[in-house]
Amino acid sequence: MKLAILLAALGLAAGPAVAAPPQAPADLVADGYFEIAEPVADHVWAIRQAEPFHLQPIGNVTVIEQVDGLVLVDAGGSAGGGRRLVGLVRGLSDKPVKAVILTHWHGDHPQGLSEILKAWPEVRTIGTAATRRHLQTPATMNTPAAPDAERNAALLKQFGGVPPMARDNAAKATTEDEREGWRRLERLFLWLVKDMDGTLTIAPKEGFDDRLVLDDAQAPVEARYLGRANTDGDAVVWLPNQRVLIAGDIVVSPIPYGFGGYPREWIETLGKLKTFDFAVLIPGHGRPMRDAAYLDRLTALLAEVRRQIAPLAAEGATLKDAQGRVDLSAQSRAFTAGDPWRELWFDRYWTQPIVASALKEAKGEPIVQGLSG
Repeated sequence: MKLAILLAALGLAAGPAVAAPPQAPADLVADGYFEIAEPVADHVWAIRQAEPFHLQPIGNVTVIEQVDGLVLVDAGGSAGGGRRLVGLVRGLSDKPVKAVILTHWHGDHPQGLSEILKAWPEVRTIGTAATRRHLQTPATMNTPAAPDAERNAALLKQFGGVPPMARDNAAKATTEDEREGWRRLERLFLWLVKDMDGTLTIAPKEGFDDRLVLDDAQAPVEARYLGRANTDGDAVVWLPNQRVLIAGDIVVSPIPYGFGGYPREWIETLGKLKTFDFAVLIPGHGRPMRDAAYLDRLTALLAEVRRQIAPLAAEGATLKDAQGRVDLSAQSRAFTAGDPWRELWFDRYWTQPIVASALKEAKGEPIVQGLSG
């Protein structure tokens, strides 16, 4: 989902065909693919992208070691990413993966699942009932559920248009930070074209509406549904023994994603996250957090969006008008530190899409999950 939105944000609906797999750079870590597996508590590791902020998002993956096997929270965003994830996990423990819990349906979190299933075919796959439905529905699937040569070629063609576009934008950039941002995007998409080849969307077999427990003497796992937030089926995962809370894309750092979110309910769900006595919070993207400060910042940001939207909705403002009049420049500094490159993407990843959702909410219109919702 985020990949499709990224292409739209770049103004790229399609690109030139990829005649052969492009030559990807040698250093995945420098280019931001998840190669950082850091321990965050006893029997718990977070696998995430390297810093700094990257335009092409790859969801965090959490590895939890139970007595008889491993539980993963999320599965990577592509077939290639899934294969690297399998290697990383095997480097952390000799135990098999016994379960994968998907936090939500956006493609950068479940699309490595097919490779995990190849490595451990008996693994349990779990998500909320809403996430399970989305991953069974073409309207919200980034990639096919079974091999499809035509769709696969079209996807690679589309993504293959990004590197030359990024190269052109780097040449036009006026600051070194902007130039390097476009260069990183070019390198990431050279990898992505290779990684997405053959990627499938596999729906979890098990769904839950409230709570599902994977009990264990060492590291019990509780999957919870607290309410709508970033999507209509966001799962969070609580490890009571380790006091680790895994939030999925309810919490994203350094710049949140506003696509298809539910602003009022998102605020309520963030409040529920604060009731957990967590020592570590693992977001859907970004570094693990040790306190609730970012939750407060995100709550205040959502509240400000709703405050500014209310009078615009009352006067019947159009989406284009609302997106032009909502001003989050004061709030954006807490997420961008005044970096013009990050400010550009704060507007495209957060302000524009969350204004669309907030306007629908204020007018009583449905917020529809989907690649174009």
